[in-house]
Amino acid sequence: MTPPPTPDRSPSSRPLRVLHLAGTLDRGGIETWLVNLLAQLPRGEVAMDVMVVSPDARPGEYADRVRGLGATLLVAPATGNPLAFAAFFVRALRSHGPYDVVHSHIHHFGGLALLLARLSGVPVRVATSHLDSRRADMAATGGRYAYLSAMRAALGAGITHRHAVSPEAAAALYGPDWQALGAQVVTLGVDLQAVRHPGDLTDLRTELGLTPGVPVFGHVGQFRPQKNHLFLLEAFAAYLERHGPAHLLLVGDGPERAAIEERVAALGLAGRVRLLGSRPDVARLLWIMDAFVFPSHFEGLSLALVEAQAAGLPRVISAGVYHDARMQDAGLQVLPLTAPPAVWADALAQAASRGREVPDHLEFDIVQEARKLGDFYLAAAGETA
Repeated sequence: MTPPPTPDRSPSSRPLRVLHLAGTLDRGGIETWLVNLLAQLPRGEVAMDVMVVSPDARPGEYADRVRGLGATLLVAPATGNPLAFAAFFVRALRSHGPYDVVHSHIHHFGGLALLLARLSGVPVRVATSHLDSRRADMAATGGRYAYLSAMRAALGAGITHRHAVSPEAAAALYGPDWQALGAQVVTLGVDLQAVRHPGDLTDLRTELGLTPGVPVFGHVGQFRPQKNHLFLLEAFAAYLERHGPAHLLLVGDGPERAAIEERVAALGLAGRVRLLGSRPDVARLLWIMDAFVFPSHFEGLSLALVEAQAAGLPRVISAGVYHDARMQDAGLQVLPLTAPPAVWADALAQAASRGREVPDHLEFDIVQEARKLGDFYLAAAGETA
């Protein structure tokens, strides 16, 4: 097969213009990846902007960082008003474009955006599915079912390239025949250098009030039902009962915070659980943990899990968390969510006893993966030139 032509990369040619569609830019896996991507690709070659498309129409914690990297940050009207969004989106394409690529990371609602991008003349229209939402989607009825049907039809009419972070995420957005549609499973990336060189940790345990010699378990993720924090607290309570003192660090924030705080109080865990909120020093926190626990109901590719692996942490995860062959090492334990909290507690004890084993090589480096994505944009734009 003849390779697609690559556009001129000479300094005299204008940079390729890319608009990313993302949710509210609070600290999370996709959002952190996007910021790292902006930092890696030179704007003189691939100039990327970001539009926040979310039910919560605000820019988020990473807004200043995105702007500081030279990107234009646009905040669309809340997705609950699709007509207002459509008008805003089309105006933005005209006033801030022309864009060569629109890249959606917003799952089903991206169908509407990519159809509008097609009608506005954007030649390359990409979606990346980051989420395995099949269970909830199959249970949809009434208005939710109609919405999903409309978005899938719009996606089919508007998309040119289908990406996903896992086979499960691909099936969720593109259907069971995703391979026949040409969808590709892609690798994202994390800042491996930052994770492996976290800096000074001298005062961090003292700052957090951690007892020396007591195991520390950790979780990184937004406080949403998908992440299953309430079950995690049950498992941690079982650990304390069966194995003795420990600490649990919950890094993140979100709509489930009040429910998590209530469960912490009800289980008598207030002295053992630290709700740290959204923090910029996740890499440092990973290096004071003894094991990482991740009991999500469903995930695509969790970049928090990749970072935990890069830091050498033993990991206890649910069967709902995608993990490909590159993530399956001796430090990984996979349990069903049907297993009782006591089983999870014993797995945590086993994980903490393993010790840290930092891998020599890990294929999730943002430097390499950003270059691959940049080359993809250039080649895809060359096909339409």
